Amino acid sequence: MDALADVIKLLRPSTVLLGSMSARGRWGVRVPEQPGPTFYFVTEGRCWFRSHDGGPVELQEGDYILSARPLSDSFLSEINAQTELSDDAFKARHTVDGEIRVGDDGSGPATRVLGGLIQCDPANADLLIGLLPRLVHVRATEQTGARLRALVSMIMDEAGDTRPGRDAVLCRLIEVMLIETLRREAAWAPHAGLLGGLADPQLAQALGHIHADVARGWTVGELARRVGMSRSVFARRFSETVGVAPVEYLLGWRMALAKDVLLRGRGSLEEIAETVGYKSASAFSTAFSHRVGCPPSEYALHLQAGRK
Repeated sequence: MDALADVIKLLRPSTVLLGSMSARGRWGVRVPEQPGPTFYFVTEGRCWFRSHDGGPVELQEGDYILSARPLSDSFLSEINAQTELSDDAFKARHTVDGEIRVGDDGSGPATRVLGGLIQCDPANADLLIGLLPRLVHVRATEQTGARLRALVSMIMDEAGDTRPGRDAVLCRLIEVMLIETLRREAAWAPHAGLLGGLADPQLAQALGHIHADVARGWTVGELARRVGMSRSVFARRFSETVGVAPVEYLLGWRMALAKDVLLRGRGSLEEIAETVGYKSASAFSTAFSHRVGCPPSEYALHLQAGRK
């Protein structure tokens, strides 16, 4: 069982394209705060990118950026260029033929950037934020860069059409884009959390066992034996790498699955409890209330109220 694919599938990601921008000469644009992770793709030219808490990053044609917490992402022709907030009034002034155009019209080669907001199922949207590094920059020259370039092209094509099955196709494309990005990150540099666990072959096996049989009463000792490690070494490495103890991860994943089912109104409490490893509906309700903050019977209403 592939734990990364399980998490991405549970999120049911899709996208709303934020639009494209064409810029020439000297310019600077600041993207308004977004409610979720945002991807950007430089389709032409070059520019600089700066997030609210990071230094400038030079982008070339074909480069891809995934910003996990887009509070004040900026694109600039030069590092010291002044930026202007791309709010609704700005867009109204600068949109021509469906594209935002900034800078000095006709001055030098154009830079074009495409942006898209990733939307996830509200039940477990926080899982993606916990999984993503703050910023991912994939260069066009990387092997993953070529794959992402093809995916972004298909996303643009599908988002701009109304063919049957459009939403389902977009969801699958965004799933693949996220998986490509995250497995590249797991191999590229050490990370904490689930991404770090997936980069460790033995921990990845343990995570796969948990996901394959979430209702099983897994113990630290049994998981350690399954992956060929001593109990103490496994427990320490899992906690240090993933950030929680193995049993804590199991309980968290059970709750994530339960929230997904509850939000869709599928199954009785007894059926959900059995599916995620609890012997009774009351035991499940107690555990759910403790972790989520409200009883499972009130969860959907609680989530809707919190989003207002």
